[in-house]
Amino acid sequence: MNKQILLKLESANHSNFDDVGGKAANLGEMITSKMPVPTGYVLTTTGYDLFIQENSLQDRISKLLNESNLSDFDDLEKVSKEIKSLINDSEMPEKLLVEWLAKKDYFESKSFAVRSSSTAEDLPGLSFAGQYDTFLNVKGLDNILSYIKKCFASLWNARAISYREQNNIDNFSISHAVVLQELIDSDKSGILFTANPINGRRDQMLINSSFGLGEAVVGGEVNPDQWVIAKNGEIIEETIATKEMQSVRANYGIELVEIEKSKQNIKSLNKSQLMELLELAKTAEEYFGSPQDLEWAYLNNKFYLVQSRPITSLYPMPKKVASKDDLRVLINFNNYSQAMQEPFTPMGESIIESLFASAINYLGHDVKVDDLWWLQSIGGRLFIDFTDLVRTEKSSSKFKNVDAADKDPVTIQAIKQFIERNKSEIIAPEKQFKLRKLINFKVIKLGLGIINQYLYGIRSAEKARNKAINLADTIIRDLENEKSKLKSLSDKLNFFNKHGKTFFLDGFGIVFYVAVSSTYIEKVKKMLENNNLPTNDLKYVERSLPHSPTTEMGMEILQLARYYDELGEKPRANDEKIKEFISKYGHRNLIELDVGIKPWKEDPSYVLDLINTHIDNETYQKGIDSFKEGEVEAEKAIKRIVDSLKSKNKNRSAKKAEKMLLDFRAMFGIREKPKSFVRKFLTIFRDILLEIGDDLYSTGAIDHPEDIFYLKLQDIKRNQDLIDKVKNNKEQYQINLKKKAPRIIASTGESIYAAKTNNKDGSLEGIPVSSGAYEGIARIIHSPKEAYRLKNGEILVTAGTNPTWTPLFLKLGALVMETGGSISHGSVVAREYGLPAVAGLANATSIIKDGQKIRVDGESGLVEILEQGGN
Repeated sequence: MNKQILLKLESANHSNFDDVGGKAANLGEMITSKMPVPTGYVLTTTGYDLFIQENSLQDRISKLLNESNLSDFDDLEKVSKEIKSLINDSEMPEKLLVEWLAKKDYFESKSFAVRSSSTAEDLPGLSFAGQYDTFLNVKGLDNILSYIKKCFASLWNARAISYREQNNIDNFSISHAVVLQELIDSDKSGILFTANPINGRRDQMLINSSFGLGEAVVGGEVNPDQWVIAKNGEIIEETIATKEMQSVRANYGIELVEIEKSKQNIKSLNKSQLMELLELAKTAEEYFGSPQDLEWAYLNNKFYLVQSRPITSLYPMPKKVASKDDLRVLINFNNYSQAMQEPFTPMGESIIESLFASAINYLGHDVKVDDLWWLQSIGGRLFIDFTDLVRTEKSSSKFKNVDAADKDPVTIQAIKQFIERNKSEIIAPEKQFKLRKLINFKVIKLGLGIINQYLYGIRSAEKARNKAINLADTIIRDLENEKSKLKSLSDKLNFFNKHGKTFFLDGFGIVFYVAVSSTYIEKVKKMLENNNLPTNDLKYVERSLPHSPTTEMGMEILQLARYYDELGEKPRANDEKIKEFISKYGHRNLIELDVGIKPWKEDPSYVLDLINTHIDNETYQKGIDSFKEGEVEAEKAIKRIVDSLKSKNKNRSAKKAEKMLLDFRAMFGIREKPKSFVRKFLTIFRDILLEIGDDLYSTGAIDHPEDIFYLKLQDIKRNQDLIDKVKNNKEQYQINLKKKAPRIIASTGESIYAAKTNNKDGSLEGIPVSSGAYEGIARIIHSPKEAYRLKNGEILVTAGTNPTWTPLFLKLGALVMETGGSISHGSVVAREYGLPAVAGLANATSIIKDGQKIRVDGESGLVEILEQGGN
């Protein structure tokens, strides 16, 4: 069947999307739904494909792209220019000209906006906003045909090619239509977002408005008036700008002219116009079923909508929960608890949800995963609704005293500010959750067990440490033994659903044996301060801690680097030395809590790269020596502290301080043991899942065994349409990866990424977590895989760290993290290695530029940018 080349705009819709592209499909449906949209035509993708085919451009474009490095800016610009020249210099095929000539009278009689409408544009996940070109006030058929070619060429704008590359979109999987829309010669125009793009609130709209055509507003050539309006009509913010310039029609095209002085500071919209525009926007949002980015025009007392596309920058909304229709606030579990920026794979998320439900069931509360309304997956991250825990003045004020030493203090500060700002809606004593509802015999037994573990640490540091190690090792042995007996799919799924207690209560509970050690440094500090003695030696006590699985792993990597360097060879995965290392640490991976991420035993490339980096940078001996020196210095520091107390005739205090500091060093390293346990535990789960994946692959239910990690447990049980589910979940996972997740999110959609600060001197302030000051080059690193970019003595600036990062610390001069507190992983390791460190510095990886010279003050928490350069 021959496809039409030229369609009336109202004939475009999402059923013929591949023919008309995103922009035309949206406009066509708005016209048929009686919204005020200027009419016109759309040149379909058949026209573009015919143009490319008749001019033999496909192979030539492909050759240019293949011969270019699209990640290099200069190469990208060059190839874009060459492709656009090819298109603009080509002739319109006869078949296209026939279509236009048949409607010549219409096109000669009006002015048009000529707009690109790609098949990869105005999509829910990808807007492609601003990637293609629009031309206004195009008149005459010859000009229209010329500007159509310019629209065709804009498919190959450098920014559009780059955008497709970043989003893994094949350059030849898309096509291009062109909208010819009758131009509204507007008195005023602008942009409207039907959700507030600044804070994410879906109950607010944001309107920009100025005089003349909309190009000046869209292109940023005028400071527009701005309103934030609640959807109930309340005007929340109003900013009337000095509007100096406006876009107007010229004889051909448009021009930028000065607005007369008397008009520059008056409102471009009055209240009744704002309310009319608000209702029109609500109609568009309701029709499309999602927040929209609208362009509008106003002429002769009438509003027109000239474009609508989804707002793709918003973080997804929390799900609405029955009987919970008031203001809710949810905390990002990934970030707050684990400093985990990445989303879960679908299976990784499903396993954690199942473990949550299983742990709660063990404590005597019968629940299924679907009953965990307070645990929501949003954008691939797990969020916990804690609203009903802060319903009273007393419970909400407790946040002022929350000890977030091992969590993310910026999240705590953001929560405090949110509660204070929304107190009238949050405080509702009758809705306060009563914790006593959870108390039963099992909970009491658990609590008594924790107290006993804690007291064990007080009585004997060595016995407590050994208890913790033995408990973890015994649990893993038992799980391995149980795993070996699993035969049927049902057995394996039941295994996943019954070990929540093992994971959360036993595994993480290991730390209670040594928990008291986290109080010892502070207690000795107070002891010294009370006797007017210096406390500086305490930082040396925290260095080179023994019994830490993470530190031991880092030291083994350094020793491997020394071994291979002395041998004059590069490490290989099949080497006995590497196999031996992997047998001990192969359960580790880059994202600890996600069962869907390959551990090192499946992919040891990170380990090999790390060893090579230490060899190439000659850092291994420095690291080994530094650790040994730290051990000696810690012993000397304890002696100096003890002697200083004795010099004040505080012999009892000296003896008490010595015991606490020795016990600290005997126990505190074991705080890393639960992380190792978690990885071993989840690796056992992963092995079982791979067995299931093999079975599903053998029956043709999935395309690859590892596709199992893009399904959920319930999908395996149902075993229906798994290939399609995997495909969709992989696409969504990639979208989630690109979205930065907020620290907290509200039921209104408000997304809070950082707490507000009052710094006025231009310095950046975080949480001081490891003393000392250091000046050096900042290196922005998002993953340990980028370790090769880090040079000796540079300052690591990152979102957060886990044990996988530890070997990199030996190269650092200092550390800056967006998340974490004083006893979170990165902070503890920084103190062990004597590195100045600041945590909880929101948006550090975007504010600080790669290659800038900065100063990190681990005493005050301040980070100062010394040179504004950078890459």
